[in-house]
Amino acid sequence: MYQNVLWDSYSLERIRLFFQKIAPLLKLIYPIVDKLNKRRGRPATNRRFQLRFVIWWKFFAPGPQKTAVNRLNKSPELQQILEAPVDPYTRSSLRRFLKDAGEEGFRRMGFLLGLKLLKKGIIDTSKVVLDSFPVYSYLNMKKCLKIPKFNKKLAKQFYQELNLNHIISKFPKQRANSAPLVDKLKVWIHQYLWDIPSNQRNHYYIFGRTNRKEVLGLEKGWKAAKTYQDFLAVLKALPNTSEIEYATVTEVARVLRQLGVALKSAQYQRIEALRFVFHTPHRLKDPTITLNYCAPKDQHFMGRGGLLAILPSLGIPLFLQLTAKYKQSEESIRTFLKSMSQQYGGLLREIEVYADSEFGTEGIKDALKRLFKATPYIDVYARSATRSTLTIEQKNIRKTVERVIARLENNFSLEHPSVLGDDSVAIHTQLCFLCDLLLVSHNLLTGNHTHPYSLSYVRG
Repeated sequence: MYQNVLWDSYSLERIRLFFQKIAPLLKLIYPIVDKLNKRRGRPATNRRFQLRFVIWWKFFAPGPQKTAVNRLNKSPELQQILEAPVDPYTRSSLRRFLKDAGEEGFRRMGFLLGLKLLKKGIIDTSKVVLDSFPVYSYLNMKKCLKIPKFNKKLAKQFYQELNLNHIISKFPKQRANSAPLVDKLKVWIHQYLWDIPSNQRNHYYIFGRTNRKEVLGLEKGWKAAKTYQDFLAVLKALPNTSEIEYATVTEVARVLRQLGVALKSAQYQRIEALRFVFHTPHRLKDPTITLNYCAPKDQHFMGRGGLLAILPSLGIPLFLQLTAKYKQSEESIRTFLKSMSQQYGGLLREIEVYADSEFGTEGIKDALKRLFKATPYIDVYARSATRSTLTIEQKNIRKTVERVIARLENNFSLEHPSVLGDDSVAIHTQLCFLCDLLLVSHNLLTGNHTHPYSLSYVRG
């Protein structure tokens, strides 16, 4: 107990010194939280205190919200340091504050801190490095991958009664050697009705060891999952996609009712609703997460992805955004670049941009030149490492982003948020961005220029 008292008093002193040092930085971002106050209704808990609490929570109390709130309410000394109101603080108040500030609010705070460093000449914006990173869901992956039991007898009866001829007529004419449309529609229905989380796994169940090809009654089939993925891409691009989807779901619902399967809805509109026929997917507790594969870690995971831009001169994040999937499409990267351009305006012009081949498509390079007048130093998309066009120095500049991502993960759990839902996870990522800039700014203010990223310099 004596050791715990000594440790607690010492950490409180560190907290006091930390908030004294960052007081000028807090004054810079207070106006953003002041705007959250509403003119009507019951006054909210002091917004400035809530911001200080969130910063303390991220720096000194790693753990769930409940633990941090209880620790505050039991420590009068901590309440005094954070200038807390008289009333006890609650998790519901914290959640409302995070929701009111939102992703854009915390991003704006980080932008103001970065702008202050830029005006003081501490950072150099002539070079920018881009990269993506995984964001793992807080849910149990094994439960997320769980699918309903496949009743072979019921499935065979279902596909025998299924009539898709009127739906095939809504498609344009295919090439003569293409796999039959009826087979592709059956595979499409199989994926959603038995809630298969990925196209590759769907292909494995039908054509792999379990061999459900005969149960589905496929005429021809195909060797690789890409055939089915190409079908989905064509289906998405059709002008009557919604009509085809509705007709397919209606026919599926008709056959299921005929076989005596109890449906949870009188009428289905979207094919995603078929996931609920045989079970309630665990992954829907964290909506929009997908099954992803991280090649550097050789790891499958349920979650999302993110895009990050950093300044290699000081090694700090410049712009960060959550994305739906870890494997980035050209469209998602161009959207990210457009948002970054809108945020920084004319501050990023005639820059050098470094990234791996994921960013090497012609469309992305054109966007960089148009939005930033940038000179891209990026390998051509889909080229192997042995055919790289970058010099060793350019590769070393690009690798700085890996250290920034690792630091954000180690210090503030960037890749492992303990929250669910797009909005909450997006707020978490922006808080990591804000806290890292606060950490660097604090260390520079206190004269720690040798190790400006050191969190132990703050925590002890």
